[in-house]
Amino acid sequence: MKPITFGSWTAQTRRSNDQVASRLISQFKTMLDGQLFPNVPTPLGIHWCLAPEMQPSKNLGVDGHVKLGSLLPPIPYPRRMWAGGELVISELFKVNDNVEKTSVLTDIQHKKGASGQLYFLTIFHEFFVKDKKMLSEKQRLVFKENNKNDMSQKNDISKKSKLEKLPYLAVKKAVFNTDPILLFRYSAVTFNGHRIHYDLDHAKIVEGQKGLVVHGPLQATWLLNLAAAHLGEVPKRFVYKNIAPLISGEKAYLWLAENKKTKSLIVYCCNENKKIIMWGEAFL
Repeated sequence: MKPITFGSWTAQTRRSNDQVASRLISQFKTMLDGQLFPNVPTPLGIHWCLAPEMQPSKNLGVDGHVKLGSLLPPIPYPRRMWAGGELVISELFKVNDNVEKTSVLTDIQHKKGASGQLYFLTIFHEFFVKDKKMLSEKQRLVFKENNKNDMSQKNDISKKSKLEKLPYLAVKKAVFNTDPILLFRYSAVTFNGHRIHYDLDHAKIVEGQKGLVVHGPLQATWLLNLAAAHLGEVPKRFVYKNIAPLISGEKAYLWLAENKKTKSLIVYCCNENKKIIMWGEAFL
């Protein structure tokens, strides 16, 4: 694989280790009580808690993330969002597994959207236990320029996203509450310092959100577990896309619909107006 470069910066593979500790599992299950697929040795979505990038406070940026220029290139746009990803689940973690995680940036794309200039970054993560690949993920991030005109506009919702509606055959399966306590707990178990999840002034004044933003991977965790519960087994592949922010205090409405053409299951996280916030597709 040819290294991705950005100016004088060249992508390097980051290797880190962690353990699927019983305490982490207990915290994860307690936080998402009644929201997880039960028939697995460890909860689905717990990989988003494993081996986060950890740096001392002096190495953090204004937004609470690690400063750009290490794992990620020095993108000039400051506003960061989780855009989506794709999971391939080969094996399930077991309690006390020692996990090695490798991460490398594989793609950079510059685009102009309705909200201004954008950079889309793709990071490829792989998780191993004793040299056996357990899971891989293509994670997509989007960086946006500080566009003052965009700050007051409809919460970063693109023209395309406004057209997305639930299919007629979709069935509502669950309604979950969101609040600052849930966001704090999820930030804690994932070691996520992004201030849009806990600093209301930063979220509204600096990043133009309507309030605290519910984490993208938390919503993806809901959808992945919803798909597994409906299918009765863990999907081998799960693709998801974040369309618009879900704001703390809004309820998360989870829907699903079967796609007979692809023999897959489509799952949706929506707000109370049936606006799609995130969608996912699960394949056996």
